[in-house]
Amino acid sequence: MKRRDFLKHAGCGAMGSATLLSSLTSLASVNGLVKPEGNSADGEDYKALVCILFAGGLDSFNMLVPTGTGGADNGFAEYKALRTDLAFANAGVPLALNNPQCTGFRGHSCNYSSFGIHPGMTGMQQLFNTGKMAMIANVGTLVEPIANYTEYKNNVKKVPLGVYSHSDQIMQWQTSVPQSRSALGVGGRIADLMKGNNTNSEISMNISLAGKNIFQRGADIAEYSISDNVDPNNVGLKSFPTYYSNTGFMNQARVQTIDSLVSQVYTNLLEKTFATTAKKSLASFDTFQGALKRVPNLSTAFPTTSLASELQAISKVISVRQHLGAKRQIFFVTYGGWDMHDGLVSGLGSKLPVVSEAMKAFYTATEELGIADKVTTFTISDFARTMTSNGMGSDHAWGGNNMVMGGAVNGGKIFGAYPKMSVDANNPMNVSFRGNFIPAVSTDEMYAELALWYGVSPADLCYVLPNLGNFYSYSANNYPLGLMKLNSSAISTINHPYGCLTY
Repeated sequence: MKRRDFLKHAGCGAMGSATLLSSLTSLASVNGLVKPEGNSADGEDYKALVCILFAGGLDSFNMLVPTGTGGADNGFAEYKALRTDLAFANAGVPLALNNPQCTGFRGHSCNYSSFGIHPGMTGMQQLFNTGKMAMIANVGTLVEPIANYTEYKNNVKKVPLGVYSHSDQIMQWQTSVPQSRSALGVGGRIADLMKGNNTNSEISMNISLAGKNIFQRGADIAEYSISDNVDPNNVGLKSFPTYYSNTGFMNQARVQTIDSLVSQVYTNLLEKTFATTAKKSLASFDTFQGALKRVPNLSTAFPTTSLASELQAISKVISVRQHLGAKRQIFFVTYGGWDMHDGLVSGLGSKLPVVSEAMKAFYTATEELGIADKVTTFTISDFARTMTSNGMGSDHAWGGNNMVMGGAVNGGKIFGAYPKMSVDANNPMNVSFRGNFIPAVSTDEMYAELALWYGVSPADLCYVLPNLGNFYSYSANNYPLGLMKLNSSAISTINHPYGCLTY
């Protein structure tokens, strides 16, 4: 193992149990924080990506549903016949999506023309119908395109490792390298390329509300972990004693003591690296704490849920971006509990409204900050779930449906190809009598569209997404999905020295 990889994976936890160490563990990263503020001025060069991981495998075919009721499109009847007890019977009627314009993709049609969203997702319905949110239909992990069941069955094309495995698929959604179990994360590789845009080099572009994660792990970048309690008095180092009185004196003594410890010249390389890391972490904490004192008062009301609290924390960090020297930021959030082998209808009925309300509030906050077109939020999950019921819920499957939200999104559309609601031999994308669909859209194509919008040069896409060449080759005004508001004149031409990755 390389020294850099050892330090990255071992972190502080393997170093011992000294007072300094126990204080530093709450940082969960060696790379510092970030620095934003206030409303955006026109033309401000700032962009943020917010990744929400639905850990456990969201049954996204009960989130986006065909709703046609006759003629050439009888999708709702087909959906109910296939999903039986999992369908919307007693859980309400799907909320109508107005003129969704499902695009079709790579020779696959959308099969249906009318769609609705889960009845508990009123906020997402509003954003979709006002052009601020889009859906990607039947997207998933692929090494290369797989056209149909025959190619899948006969091993004509490479298939991702552990297609129905939680551990494999949750990793591959974060790396977009389905043939490897040791790849860097998509957000980490983007940050490797773009970190020079931020003026504070000691502060990570990647900020996690979910601790250490694969998505934000790069060759030179690691995530900086924070809690949802984004308050200048309650973030970062929280294990030092308060001492109630003389707090200012004790804090000053604490800083001086630790500064003295980590400033010593160590002969041992590992000790020296740890000392440098500790000193940088403390400096980053102080910078971040100072920036948070400038968070403006936002009138946007967030629900009192864990997901909403984390998205609210992100809005606060974004609001002080200028104080953190940040022109680019990537945030990562996990919201789990989606592995619903039983209790699926009631489970989705309680969790999807939480998602909708939290995401709607977050979008409203970005509007209040004047940066709705500079923040793009997207969802990922391990996989979708079987279309047929196991008698209580659904099981592990493959391609599913995701949401992408923001002012720069070509909203009000469904990108990709929604599969036919059937498990018979006439459905080329189905690979099981349970209803497991081969993805029509690869994670590479979804991430490539986001990366181009974020400022990654077309020449650098092969570093961020090593398999992208199997699906897409950039040319002017030709974009992977058409998901984002892009134009060729605004595409970055700045190339970086990383080169293409191969696996």
